[in-house]
Amino acid sequence: MNLSESSPESDFSLSDHTDSGLSSGDAAFHDQIKNVLFDVEIPEGLKDSVLASLSQNHVTDLSNDQTVAMSRRDFLKKPGVITGLSVCLMFLMMLTYFWATQEPVLALSEFSPELNLDSRLLSEFDNNFSEQFPVHGGWRLKGRLVFTSKSYGISVGDASKHDAVVRFFTLPTGGEKVIYGSLVQVPAGRVEPLPSHASFDPDNVAYAQLKKGNYATVKWVEDDRVYICIVFGGSRELEAVRHALQFTSA
Repeated sequence: MNLSESSPESDFSLSDHTDSGLSSGDAAFHDQIKNVLFDVEIPEGLKDSVLASLSQNHVTDLSNDQTVAMSRRDFLKKPGVITGLSVCLMFLMMLTYFWATQEPVLALSEFSPELNLDSRLLSEFDNNFSEQFPVHGGWRLKGRLVFTSKSYGISVGDASKHDAVVRFFTLPTGGEKVIYGSLVQVPAGRVEPLPSHASFDPDNVAYAQLKKGNYATVKWVEDDRVYICIVFGGSRELEAVRHALQFTSA
């Protein structure tokens, strides 16, 4: 066969291969590969089978997506589920608010003569809770105990609000001597442990001797208030306060 003539079984001429830089041996090799590839028989129905398989997979994916979307819609359409989720969400919000706004509990021992009860260094009470005098013992009545018209706030912890409120009082003894004292009150929910007595009882007294003087302290709880009476002095001064309260309530 003349090499200058094109092979009747090839679509490419030798001159084309030569121009592309291929040798005559390479051209013959490529012609043989091409003949083999074109001689491969394709089974009948292969194309239709492949297309049907791809189409089926696409339909399955769409069906799965639609099933998920319908399941979500059915879930959201149930009123009981929505109500339950709303209640749970509301409960979590209330619990978070409760813990965020809860004030720390203070030790009862914090309210003692060691407190700085100099009215010149205290600010006016911020009224974050209602101030009220003890019910028992004549504290509410005007008598020999003379209370200051102004109440002062006490901060024991790090809270921005006052932890307690104090009113100072004086008790004239008929001579030149005047007894000085203070009545501190704290919401019962802010103190632990609560005092064991439910009224002013001078027999349940604690004495303290400090550099700034001697003090007698009586603590008790009434309703939702813890009261601390701090008297400057000792047993004699405390007995005078007891007598004044009894005289006032009589």
